[in-house]
Amino acid sequence: MNIQMTSTAEQEPGSGVSTAFPGRYARFGAFQADLERGELYQNGQRVKVQAKLFQALVVLLGRAGEIVTREEVRRQLWPDASLVNLDANVNTTMNKLRQVLGDSADNPAYIETIPRRGYSMLAGVEFSDVPNLRSIELESSRGSITPPGDARGLVWSKEQIGTLVRVISLLFAGMLLGALLAFIWFFTQAKTQRGANSAKVSASLIVPERSQRK
Repeated sequence: MNIQMTSTAEQEPGSGVSTAFPGRYARFGAFQADLERGELYQNGQRVKVQAKLFQALVVLLGRAGEIVTREEVRRQLWPDASLVNLDANVNTTMNKLRQVLGDSADNPAYIETIPRRGYSMLAGVEFSDVPNLRSIELESSRGSITPPGDARGLVWSKEQIGTLVRVISLLFAGMLLGALLAFIWFFTQAKTQRGANSAKVSASLIVPERSQRK
């Protein structure tokens, strides 16, 4: 997709964000850029990003899959600048943008460096006027489980499931303890009963012997 950036006069004041995109939101990988407000989100969570870094991201998003030269980046980010070391500024900006995206220059997933030429956005970019909430819904669904069968529609949270597991564990441990105590009681009673029976037998044998001596 080749989307030409507008001139500085056509950009939003202070943001440098072009209005020539086919949608307000640009989605790429786990990220979503709000081109109107200059905000970046990752999996539904807002990511802090400096204005210059966001402008550099916008340049790459508008030319996804193509090579964006350092000179093009310089013209978009510093159109009226007369700095001597602009190449170093461009390199620093791109490296900081990689840090924001959690990307690596050695094994890039988003920003690839084209030696002696410029940079390229590797990820596919999708533009839309509607924000994408799929990432937020996915995160929410990971935190709950819907039981099958008659319990469909009933959502249990992780905390509820953890509490249920603990209650079941305590009940099971109580049953084992109760069974152990019952076994000990039964064994003790049986031993006591055997002792009493032995005493009765001994007494019955001793009494006749004494009577014979008389």
